[in-house]
Amino acid sequence: MKMTVIGSINIDVVYDVPYIVKPGETIHSTGYQTSFGGKGANQAVTMSQLGAQVDFVGCVGQDDFGKRALTNLRDYHISTQHVSEAGVTGNALIQVSETGENAIVLMNGANYHVTPDSVKEAKDAIVDADAVVMQLEIPLESVVAGIELAAENNVPVILNPAPAQKLSNSLLAKVDILTPNETELATLTGMEINTKESIIAACDSLLEQGVTCVVVTLGEQGAYFTDGKESGWVAATKVKALDTTGAGDAFNGALTVGLCKKYSLRKAIDYASKVAGHVVTQKGAQVKIPTDLYPGE
Repeated sequence: MKMTVIGSINIDVVYDVPYIVKPGETIHSTGYQTSFGGKGANQAVTMSQLGAQVDFVGCVGQDDFGKRALTNLRDYHISTQHVSEAGVTGNALIQVSETGENAIVLMNGANYHVTPDSVKEAKDAIVDADAVVMQLEIPLESVVAGIELAAENNVPVILNPAPAQKLSNSLLAKVDILTPNETELATLTGMEINTKESIIAACDSLLEQGVTCVVVTLGEQGAYFTDGKESGWVAATKVKALDTTGAGDAFNGALTVGLCKKYSLRKAIDYASKVAGHVVTQKGAQVKIPTDLYPGE
């Protein structure tokens, strides 16, 4: 399996807190750590651990964080040939509550030096891939460049539309699998998402806009999927969440691997759910994933 990830690389600064701080409030942290993150990097690390050969297209800063981030990707056998260096490495300030909820403040930094030209310079890695995985933590014009290049060469595109923003119908029509959460689904469609029926209606709307398949991640409620021919709900793995940071990224990475293994869509989602379920029981966005995690292997 050959995957190319076009996306973000961050360093996460994580504070353990009793609950997510309110406006104007000061609370004490019970613990502190720095760890590797960025939605793109998290997804790449997941896929590499699950057996994929991964190329990364991105940018880190000309600083110590950048050096550490590159070393981390290489330690996971991820190719960094197309990772440039400019400015300051992207970073995220993350609060993790006692219940496992998180709140994140993101500083894009070098991720915004991922330009359309730098994406096009990685054409070989994109064209040769079995799938291209993208998110929205780099400039939108660079996302567009990556999707268009993949689509022109019949390479499947998995787009995790996060952080949430509106996307054009012309862009959505080039996406093979779109993986929003409820908030992102509401932003994409302009619809209020508060019931199962509203999720189904919003997904149908995206199919009408040209998306081939939609997989909505619903946290502990599992996932809903539809491709216009088959649809359904897949239950989440029941676990005690310690830290939900990176769960969606692990889901996306595992979903892509499952599909490239020729799993059915439902089985690939179940596989992804089990991987994400393991990740939330650990601290940090990039955790070790056991090779025997999925009994269907």
